[in-house]
Amino acid sequence: MHEIVNNYKLFGVVFVTVSLMVIVVYKFLFEKDNRIEESDFDYEESEISNPISVTTPINDKNIFNKFYKLLPPVAGSIFFLRNNDMTMVFHVRSLDGIYTFYEECKNNVYLFMDEELEALKNDFYLAVEQYLFTFELNSKETSSGYYKVRYNVDGLHILIDDLLKKYDKFVYIGQKRLML
Repeated sequence: MHEIVNNYKLFGVVFVTVSLMVIVVYKFLFEKDNRIEESDFDYEESEISNPISVTTPINDKNIFNKFYKLLPPVAGSIFFLRNNDMTMVFHVRSLDGIYTFYEECKNNVYLFMDEELEALKNDFYLAVEQYLFTFELNSKETSSGYYKVRYNVDGLHILIDDLLKKYDKFVYIGQKRLML
């Protein structure tokens, strides 16, 4: 009986020690960045009323870089669409970047001041919307959580080609105009 009680006490001590270590590591790693010093606030009174000017300025270059990180040409959703056949079974996570871009565009995350970039982004957005709509109508989730396109694969290939052409044009013009 004493052995069982001693094991529970030992477990309790180990549990408390590990819990405290996790809390200390969390505080050190994550709350360190949240400490603010008075010297960090070197801006004029007019900037206080406009919180956007206190943060990183929002401009076309920042917006384009955010887009480019979400949908890089050599990884993620764009790479998947460029290099995979829709007749194969695949996990829908392969399209996470496309879904995120679509949702963020609905919430006006990517609004370019440059009219040409905004028009190219809108063309790409509409191509994404058409693809996702057609994909969702023509695919079926398997029992293991993967997706298989049931029919209209040729239609999806045409939409993917259009989507990739619009993506390539948007990226090319964006990099050229923003000098990236």
